[in-house]
Amino acid sequence: MLDLSYLSDSDGTKPSLILHDKVLKKIEASFLSLKNKTGVYIDPYGKTRVYPEHQKILIDYLSDFKDEDIVSLVNYLIEARNENEVIIADGD
Repeated sequence: MLDLSYLSDSDGTKPSLILHDKVLKKIEASFLSLKNKTGVYIDPYGKTRVYPEHQKILIDYLSDFKDEDIVSLVNYLIEARNENEVIIADGD
């Protein structure tokens, strides 16, 4: 499971998203693509900061997927990028 939240969310009122293992398997290639392009790897078992530039790469990679969970992720990334938010990806 990977919990996504805004770095600036100190009171729990900003959007967040939980990705379960089933979804993580579907998007694993996007994480590897991000690592190849930037050196940043979103570790499903660790904690990673995902900056707006990284969010853009993920959006571009995932935008053609029709899966409901992936569409929700893309929408979350678009919203975060539009607000210039850093996302904390906290895995377990």
